[in-house]
Amino acid sequence: MDKFLITAKETAPLLVLMVFYITLAFFNLGNRESPQTAWTGSDSVIFDFGEARHFSRFQFMAGARHDVDFMLFASEDGNDWHFSLHVQGFDVFAWSERQMDTVAKYVQIVPFGPGLRLQEAAFRDQHDNLMTPVHLFTPESYVLFDEQELVPLSRSFMNSFYFDEIFHARTGYELLHGLPVYETTHPPMGKNFIALSVSVFGMTPFGWRFPGTAAGILMIPLIYIFGRMIFRSAFWGMFAAFIFTFDFMPFVQTRIATIDSYITLFVIASYLCMYAYIKNNETLWKALLLLFGCGLFIGLAIASKWQGVYAAIGLPFVFFPVLLSVYQRNKREAWITFGSCFAFFIAIPVMIYLLSYIPFVRASAADTGFLSTVIANQQHMFSYHAELLEGHTFSSRWWEWLLITRPIFYYSNTISPDVRQGISAFGNPAVWWMGIFAAIYAVSALFDKKQSEDQTIVFLLIAYAAQFLPWVFVYRATFIYHYFPSVPFVVLLITFFFKNYVSPKYPRAVWGYGAVVLGLFILFFPVLSGAPVSVHFVQTFLRWFPAWVLV
Repeated sequence: MDKFLITAKETAPLLVLMVFYITLAFFNLGNRESPQTAWTGSDSVIFDFGEARHFSRFQFMAGARHDVDFMLFASEDGNDWHFSLHVQGFDVFAWSERQMDTVAKYVQIVPFGPGLRLQEAAFRDQHDNLMTPVHLFTPESYVLFDEQELVPLSRSFMNSFYFDEIFHARTGYELLHGLPVYETTHPPMGKNFIALSVSVFGMTPFGWRFPGTAAGILMIPLIYIFGRMIFRSAFWGMFAAFIFTFDFMPFVQTRIATIDSYITLFVIASYLCMYAYIKNNETLWKALLLLFGCGLFIGLAIASKWQGVYAAIGLPFVFFPVLLSVYQRNKREAWITFGSCFAFFIAIPVMIYLLSYIPFVRASAADTGFLSTVIANQQHMFSYHAELLEGHTFSSRWWEWLLITRPIFYYSNTISPDVRQGISAFGNPAVWWMGIFAAIYAVSALFDKKQSEDQTIVFLLIAYAAQFLPWVFVYRATFIYHYFPSVPFVVLLITFFFKNYVSPKYPRAVWGYGAVVLGLFILFFPVLSGAPVSVHFVQTFLRWFPAWVLV
């Protein structure tokens, strides 16, 4: 194998691409401040506003518990109280509000039971001015009004959870603080990353979204290295990194605090290590180091989401043919490699998986022991996913992912009758639709006797099929984001197609294709990032299919 060296000169375009993407990725990612102190009392609390005021709106952010209702009572003299609100069915770590039409001097919050957690409360008058109590009758209740400068006029993705963040980001907070864990249907590693970020940045939208966004940023140089290594060209490595960067799915899916960012990152890294091993196994210690990295990353992928098992299934199909060639060259090295793989691909992933459960078990209310708690959770996860047959408005089948017929609609907000915000996850049509033709071309190339890159083609097809084909046989509710870990290999297949077929015949088409990919990303950017956008513009230029709900 030729030495794989990346020169300083060729990194300049990659750095420019990454700086541009980082700027976009952190644009309106989320507020860096949010109420951090929580009131956790179980008794009622009374607030004195000094004089009779008109209460028009009640805003609040609930903490990690959402299953405890509470009521509001109002009084003008502190003696005669009348019922004002029954608050139920609210989200956690998201600003909620209830309309009021009450004149009172005193307001009382009465929980229905123990466990209610409120990060902050706020009352507004008919002019939307905040009204702060002048006297609190219990010292511990001051935390309800200690961060009033952080109360927004309204809820948005910038200051609150949206979509499945109510499961994963919340659980990261619970793991950090040893609270009962709410989301138990996926392994905990991804939520551990969220917990680590929250410990640094606080329980803020920026804090719970930062690690996923960082994972998305790291994918870009990995795709570059992958393409550079496979195609032995800085240009084609940059081509792969460019079209991956401006696909829609990596941008949207890594900016929401779910766990799909981590599995995709680790799948890329594991297959990159395996490909490096395939091309560089002449030296035993280098081969073992690469296989160790492959096992490490596949362990992290599985510990983040069981979908990582799909990638693990594909690895033996590309590993054992190479091991056979090593055996024919040096039997001793082959047996050492084979024996080491029991540690790399069994012991290490199992150890990572078990270690990921330490915060989970610490937060668990069950007193059944570490292994018993872990095993019980595996049984629960299996039952949950096996029985998840209930449909969802934005669920979709595997073939719909390829055609992008049903994006998943994450967020919507009305700014005015003509302007709205929206966030949807789906693929760049120029990437995903081209990926269909690229995969077909790769299969056909296997039958071309003039083709000299059979090993590369087989590797890419196996890597892609391992992530995608299992979903053909899954009949539970599935979503388009399940295709995310397949996207890196779609990009590499497209790069193979353009390098071997398009570029020799139509060299200008390579640049034209890159321009189309970037152009579509810019065109759809408002509905990928949640930026305010004209409803007319979306309906006229962006809604290509009736099932596309974008704002």
